[in-house]
Amino acid sequence: MTTRTIGAWILTAVAVSGVACAQQASFMPPTPEELSMTSLPGYPGAAAVVLNREESTKDDLHGVFHYERIKILTKDGEKYANVTLPFVTVAQNESSLTGDDKTLEDITGRTIHADGTIIPFTGKPYLKVLEKAQDVKVQERVFTLPDVEVGSIIEYRYATRIADNIYEAPQWIIQGDLYVKQAHYIWYPTSRELEDSHGSITTITWLPILPADAKIERRDVPHSEFTHEPIQVFELTIKDVPPEVKEAYMPPIASFSYRVLFNFTAEHTAAEWWKDEGKDWSKGMDSFADPNSDLKKKTADITVGATSDDQKLQKIYAAVMQLENTRYTRAHDKQEDKAEGGHQIKNAADVLNHKRGSETQITQLFVGMARAAGMKAYLMLVPDRSEELFLQGWLSFRQFDDVIAIVNVDGTEKYFDPGCRYCAYGHLAWEHTLVQGLRQFDKGTEFGGTSSDDYKFNELTRVANLKMDEAGQITGTIDLAFMGANAVEWRHRALSGDEESLNHALRTHLEDMVPRSLQVKVDKIENVADYEQPLKVSYDVTGTLGTRTGKRVLVPSDIFLSGESAPFADVKRQQSVYFHYPRYVQDAQRINLPATMSVEALPDTARFDLPKQEAYTLAITGDAKGFTTRRNYIQGELLVMPKDYDSLRKFYTQFESKDQESVVLKTAPAVAASGGN
Repeated sequence: MTTRTIGAWILTAVAVSGVACAQQASFMPPTPEELSMTSLPGYPGAAAVVLNREESTKDDLHGVFHYERIKILTKDGEKYANVTLPFVTVAQNESSLTGDDKTLEDITGRTIHADGTIIPFTGKPYLKVLEKAQDVKVQERVFTLPDVEVGSIIEYRYATRIADNIYEAPQWIIQGDLYVKQAHYIWYPTSRELEDSHGSITTITWLPILPADAKIERRDVPHSEFTHEPIQVFELTIKDVPPEVKEAYMPPIASFSYRVLFNFTAEHTAAEWWKDEGKDWSKGMDSFADPNSDLKKKTADITVGATSDDQKLQKIYAAVMQLENTRYTRAHDKQEDKAEGGHQIKNAADVLNHKRGSETQITQLFVGMARAAGMKAYLMLVPDRSEELFLQGWLSFRQFDDVIAIVNVDGTEKYFDPGCRYCAYGHLAWEHTLVQGLRQFDKGTEFGGTSSDDYKFNELTRVANLKMDEAGQITGTIDLAFMGANAVEWRHRALSGDEESLNHALRTHLEDMVPRSLQVKVDKIENVADYEQPLKVSYDVTGTLGTRTGKRVLVPSDIFLSGESAPFADVKRQQSVYFHYPRYVQDAQRINLPATMSVEALPDTARFDLPKQEAYTLAITGDAKGFTTRRNYIQGELLVMPKDYDSLRKFYTQFESKDQESVVLKTAPAVAASGGN
């Protein structure tokens, strides 16, 4: 960093600190209405309410100044006294002045009791490092406001400083978990950040997701305390913002909650911006994935004996899936690389030679090898739909999380996800299915969509083979088999821990399903690393089962449902119902009985359907030795709109009621068991 840059950094830091302290020295006096407030009309039981929020972004000072004022309404609301402020710091050095270097400073706060008593915050915020890589730290400032009780008002200010060489368009996140009485957002950009290195003028656009009556004001300010040149100011004042709706099985709320996303662009339209930026992205990806002579030779060795594109690609896929994926282990620092021979990954061939890489590098390697084998292969940027969906109107690559591959295999384009450890050949991680992203074509980039798997691919089978004695004691085995997305989830958990932690998680998983009176022990785990095979888990089971009423015993018709709760108990629904992926659950349960017990009554066979979405069947049969349950559940649709919620809820209510029915056993000897229905 040059002396001039360091000097500018110090001057700006002093200016930011001075302005921040001046702003924080004055808090808003409480009104009598605020002090006496005990509830929020229309929101019975609300824990707290945001009385006022301010966010002021002043780019000449490279600072964002925040103010939060919250009224505590219930005992549960006291948790808002514990404040956590996250931020990310990217180190800068002499060779690189780029980055997103941030600090969070000048924290002040106070508590106001309902009688007007003021208790200032005099503590020191705790700095907590959540994640630390070579040049990146994910951190947070943590502090607790003093003496908070029901009826208190808490308020605090703080400043976020952004590095001098960075100009970021702000994101105004309007909606959260609390009702907001009033909020004010303002942004003072500078003319310098509206010129690129060639002097071309850029413009500011924005994507508003706001109520119909909320408008962003854009005006020119001829003079200000921050600059002598005219600047544009963007401002939003908004009142009475409801909290985000919290319902089970919701879509990624980040894509729908109220917010304003700003853009810098030199292009006239969003389509032009994506075309130009996509071209640059694609060029960089292709440069890394280029099939040089080394990669071509190794690809030829790996694919020897294959006679079709599909056979070649399966061999390539198997080879890259054997590499260390640092997303699921850890990145290696420079010292480790140097000790191992100075490894530096500059291209796809280096990933193969060094036997490790990031998820993106491994995907680039896969595409490079497919091209080396003579196939057309493309890269595609995709979001993680467990968190957000892609918005074309927000001109930012930050909304993309991962890169997948598209390969033309014997004349048909197929999607692959080699960056997702243990993802099966020809499939995608569920987070990348049915999303829109930016993909390569032969001539540039365009938006495209991804495919999805059939419910049969994400299959879970649960088989119980149990024996009951005269005292109701149970012994036997349970076998689970996970396929598709079910298996990937467990395999990733295996990567993040050891054998003991995996055994504990799998044992707890089954314990949460079956009656508490059963004890389970993991006996065997198979195919943890074989991503093309089902992940199988075998358990030993002991304990008691059933409820005695005189000479009868009531036994669950399907023991795997004992821990189930109704997901759609609410009569009304505001958000769509969002399932992660289609799935198929098959239960088979056999309980053999002693000679002193027999089946007296069985639940009737049942079938319920929700056309094109869900299906459920239950069949229980008895014989002289016991009874057998077979239950199948298919979930085919991923998104159910609010208008269709009543039908979905009715379907769930029907089969949940059926699942609660019991098999009735007699304790007196019987010649033959009931045949059921």
